[in-house]
Amino acid sequence: MYSQYAKEGRQNQLYDEGARLVAGCVPIDKRGRRVLLVASSKNEGEWVLPKGGWENDETQEEAAARETWEEAGAIGRIVAHLGEYEHKYNKKTGHAESIFIFFEMEVERIEERWPEMKKRERRWFTFEEAVQIVSKKVMRKALEQCSLARR
Repeated sequence: MYSQYAKEGRQNQLYDEGARLVAGCVPIDKRGRRVLLVASSKNEGEWVLPKGGWENDETQEEAAARETWEEAGAIGRIVAHLGEYEHKYNKKTGHAESIFIFFEMEVERIEERWPEMKKRERRWFTFEEAVQIVSKKVMRKALEQCSLARR
């Protein structure tokens, strides 16, 4: 079972040439053709895929699953690597500030209590709704690579 406490701080997070490495999931309900999104903790009214910093004591897949647990209370099976996407460029250096690494997760269960339940709302959206509602290009690209995009 996962911890009821979210990891905090960036002291153990991994970087690649200055870019923060971020791992996340496209959590899906394959039969219902739905995607689980979470409310952004920074921008009210914005829906995002669960994701966060990859830490030095875990694999990419473990980081993605942990972040999906912490932010959405979802537990499942990682079934595919969806790609790596550069995000936000530093105007001075021209380098990416972060690299998002996304995986597809087939959700097996949703818990009633999870670490960020007081900070975030979670909600199922149809695949088509999810593609329309996420505002970040990197998240839309990950959605477009998941199995729900291929009929």
